Amino acid sequence: MSDVREDGPESENTADVTPPEGHASAEDGDATLEADPDPMNDDGVERPLHETLLSDPPVPSHRRPESRWAYPLWGILLVSIFVAYQTSTLLVWNTPSKGLAKTFHKEFLDGVYGYKYFNAARLNQSWAMFAPNPNRTNTFVRVFVEDQEGELWDYRQDIWGIDRYPYLWYDRGGKINRRINGKKHYQRIYGAWVCRDWERNHEGEPAKSVTFVRRYTKVPHWNVVIKQGGWDQWKAPFKQKEQETITCKTTVHAQLPERLYDRYGIEMDEDDEKRFRPVKQRTWWDKAEAERKKDERKAKQEAKRAEWEARREARKAKAKTPGNNVGAAARQDELDARGPIRRPAHPAVGQDEEDAAAAAEEDEVDQ
Repeated sequence: MSDVREDGPESENTADVTPPEGHASAEDGDATLEADPDPMNDDGVERPLHETLLSDPPVPSHRRPESRWAYPLWGILLVSIFVAYQTSTLLVWNTPSKGLAKTFHKEFLDGVYGYKYFNAARLNQSWAMFAPNPNRTNTFVRVFVEDQEGELWDYRQDIWGIDRYPYLWYDRGGKINRRINGKKHYQRIYGAWVCRDWERNHEGEPAKSVTFVRRYTKVPHWNVVIKQGGWDQWKAPFKQKEQETITCKTTVHAQLPERLYDRYGIEMDEDDEKRFRPVKQRTWWDKAEAERKKDERKAKQEAKRAEWEARREARKAKAKTPGNNVGAAARQDELDARGPIRRPAHPAVGQDEEDAAAAAEEDEVDQ
């Protein structure tokens, strides 16, 4: 029968185990760990990081937090004040600005500069479309395309007369259509897309222009709707107003580029290659180069002006020299009843060719 030895605190099989260097034995009780091991090996080369992290014994840390707070007191107070200000201003901003709370709403936001803060932080939001006075106008923007023959085509970009409720999918086409109402910069971009789409669907034949027309109806008061037993917006009287008109030939990105001709398999001639008008992008480098060239032109003009002034002064000094007044006498002979007459460009009596050229240049500057 083989001997079975049990492991336990009094087992005779327990071997004497010497704790590794840097560790305290269990018999030492509260003995502290030794200092950090030497980071250098026997050859005097620094040991790699993975070896020191995985093989070295644990090192005690005597660092203890000096405070129970992670941030200083002034930082906690500052953040708390900001959170309180943001929360209170946001709550008051979202309360109705009309009715019983109108006075409190205005006085509070004026006192804490809530309007300026929300406008600067881009947090302003209006709930007027829901309550208490929702919008009572239905707006639709119609898009018309004029082809090369001068005929107008309704491009059917609005949802007039289309009952889309209830619906399973919403492409936000109606929201985009209302968004471009009265905004010229949006209508130019949208119209450029309409020009490209028309050209793509007509075998490369471009449209002539795109026109936006606003159609709108008035929603009657709820008392009128109740008395009538309902209201059909498609049968209500409407008004129309013409807005922006863009030309497909001159508007940027209103023509199909060459790569889209290849993608859609449309034949392209030489005129089509020259029709595309890209967006002119001016980077900071382009602006800096334009300023540098402007300064160079200005410096050249100033240098030319200074040179002309120097020649003029030299000519005046030469004219004051004794023996050089023949030209002045000749100019005096030109005076008659009409007054001074402009001297001709050819050399006068007693003047050499250099003086004549300088006089002619002076006449050009005076003009």
